[in-house]
Amino acid sequence: MGQSLDRTTVVFAHVLLIAAAGLSFAQGPSIVPAVPPPSEAMLLHTAEYQIRVVPIVDGLSHPWGMAFRNNGDILITERDRSALRIVRDGQLLDQDVSGVPKAFLDSRPAGLMDVAVHPKDDSLVYLTYSKPKTCGGERGSTIALARGRLEGGSLTDVRDLFVAKGWEKGVAASRLLWAPDDTLFMTVGGAMRSYVVATPPDGCRVVGREDAQDPGTHFGKLLRLQDDGGAAADNPFLDREDYLPEIYSLGHRNQIGLAHHPGTGQLWATEHGVQGGDEANIIEPGSNYGWPIATYSREYGGPPISGLSEGPSFTGPELMWWPSIGPSGLTFYTGKHFPKWQGSLFVGSMMVGRMQRTGHLERVVFNRLGQEVRREWLLTDLKQRIRHVVQAPDGFLYLLTEEEDAILLRIEPALAVTDPPGNILTMPAWTPFRVSPLPELEWSSAQREVVDRYGVDSTLDNALHVLLRAPGMAGRVFPLLNYVRNESTLSPRHRALLVLRTAWLTQSASLWASLTSYAADAGLNRDDVRRVAAGPAEGWSDFETLLIGLADEMYRNSSVTDRTWQRLAEQYNRDNLIDAVVTVATVAAQATLFNAIGVQPDADVASFRLPASTVAYRLAAPDRESSLTTPRVEPVDGDGSRLARTLRQHTVLADWWQDNENYVFSADRSRLTPYDRELLTLRTAWNTQSVYEWAKHVGSVGRARDHGLDPVWIAQGADALGWSSRELSLIEAANEMYRDATISDSTWNDLSEHYDTHQLMSIAMTVARSRMVSMTLNALGVQTLPTDEAFPVLEGY
Repeated sequence: MGQSLDRTTVVFAHVLLIAAAGLSFAQGPSIVPAVPPPSEAMLLHTAEYQIRVVPIVDGLSHPWGMAFRNNGDILITERDRSALRIVRDGQLLDQDVSGVPKAFLDSRPAGLMDVAVHPKDDSLVYLTYSKPKTCGGERGSTIALARGRLEGGSLTDVRDLFVAKGWEKGVAASRLLWAPDDTLFMTVGGAMRSYVVATPPDGCRVVGREDAQDPGTHFGKLLRLQDDGGAAADNPFLDREDYLPEIYSLGHRNQIGLAHHPGTGQLWATEHGVQGGDEANIIEPGSNYGWPIATYSREYGGPPISGLSEGPSFTGPELMWWPSIGPSGLTFYTGKHFPKWQGSLFVGSMMVGRMQRTGHLERVVFNRLGQEVRREWLLTDLKQRIRHVVQAPDGFLYLLTEEEDAILLRIEPALAVTDPPGNILTMPAWTPFRVSPLPELEWSSAQREVVDRYGVDSTLDNALHVLLRAPGMAGRVFPLLNYVRNESTLSPRHRALLVLRTAWLTQSASLWASLTSYAADAGLNRDDVRRVAAGPAEGWSDFETLLIGLADEMYRNSSVTDRTWQRLAEQYNRDNLIDAVVTVATVAAQATLFNAIGVQPDADVASFRLPASTVAYRLAAPDRESSLTTPRVEPVDGDGSRLARTLRQHTVLADWWQDNENYVFSADRSRLTPYDRELLTLRTAWNTQSVYEWAKHVGSVGRARDHGLDPVWIAQGADALGWSSRELSLIEAANEMYRDATISDSTWNDLSEHYDTHQLMSIAMTVARSRMVSMTLNALGVQTLPTDEAFPVLEGY
């Protein structure tokens, strides 16, 4: 069937096949302009969900593979730089990992390729790369598997475990996948070149298409190895002297995707090149998949590569693409975040039919019998080439784009949740007052009593005098703010670290100036204060670094991870833990309120400015964990809400918490309708993912439905149809105060068309209060009752 080429009479002509490694070579100037990768989260619609496509890191150069470690680090290879990078806490570390083997880089497709970590010891890092190899005086390469131990930022004890037999010019691609039995699958592609005339360099075996059928070379094969690089003990050709023992299957082109089916356990692999006829195969041990004798592919000029598309001795594809999509990585989805995607196959696409800017993510849907029923193209709006897709341990899909300015992306359900806080690019800085301080000549006797009561701290006079315009608001704000600054069970130094870091995160000029003026009393000098803004860094003790990280976590995630809580509990008692949580929640809430109404620093502390021009804004926090299902602090027995009974474990704080004049729930004081109040409160509870706050305001406390509100609409936010422009402005105000710790000019102006100054202050106060309560509830693990209403499940998200 077909003719084998006479290798003694041919030499390779440098017909580098463009799809050989999923890369396209420039063919003159592109008529399609380059599209920059997204710099912020995008909301996109799919057939069944609205999704958020979130850029995790940028600044990558032609990444190829990624692997996830137990500590949350993501290892990423950069093919063209032969570099291994680390993504930690959502940040791409500046330094490359040292000790990585140097790859052959003379050919564009060549370089450092895949990365995998050992399933039982993730400090052992496996890498495939184009290993330089000179033959007949000519530079070329083969494919090698190296292993090293990752220690800090270095690979040590690096050595090649396996080197493929053969020599080529850097076209071969390679992918790795661990099998359930801890053997390692490794693809070796490269059997792509077309041979025409002349002779190869003396003594060299030049890899060509026919090598995919040659059992004496590793190119064009799928290999199965032990973790030390030797052939797996039960490989299908071990008893065949004419076969290399590592071969598991043959007749392949460049295989760039490997994944196990979650139901059957079968191994799937994508392969592609030259033009069209790309395949997804179910790999069976010892099978031959036909390349180049039986294939649907064509030469770039149009003629078929073979007159046969199938044959009795070959295993045909499970899926086929014509025209080509340049399939790359693939994964089966099994996570909990997208139930309707479970069992679907996701395949990265580099480009469709050699048309530029057509890369995408393709979803293949199967029925219960495992038969394909439809295909869906995702992320077409990005116009990016997708190099790899992986379902990570957190159940989200992570993707690498194949560009010089490539990015790591994560696909999440939209959930109608606003982008999390901490993006300085969306946080405008306010200079003018939005609400001016009430002049002393206009104070009533009641307002003068408020000043006498709360005006002891002369560094927040502006804030106090602004709040006088809404009687009762100061009595809600200042008692608890005074407690966390001056009266809590934390040491003065620990208090200062938490309040200053939170003031910095919220970019609150007024609170930063006030709190900085007292820093020396807590033992912090000017350099210490500046380092608080810089965040966790050298110079702090381990526990002080932990406290600064606590502020970051709570501001970013409205809660605390189990790991941070447990580490705090090693030095803090129960009252300390509660005080630490309430400190960050209180300062975050009041800072957000002050920002929204434009409170300015008092004149006598105005010199204590936010060091925005000298300190980069940086917030690195772990991803938000699922809501707690057990309390971290048990409520006491008795009457009252679970929040109130939880806080009674800390009797001093409970008194301060309760010693606040009711403002938000008093229609006379806030001058907001219950409808507006509950819309703001529930939207904030949804943004912060506070199960308890949501349940109580849908139910017994807020009775949202009694006021004409639909909780599903509130969860959907601006996506829900039917909101008025006034209601949309309220939703946007809640979103902005959560995300940016303020309200934008445009939203403030929109609100001003419907509300007076007092009501505008109440809007900001309502969101700030709900955020403070939600953060406290989440961090302490206050639990709902079995009869309470849970978050709605949104259809189409």
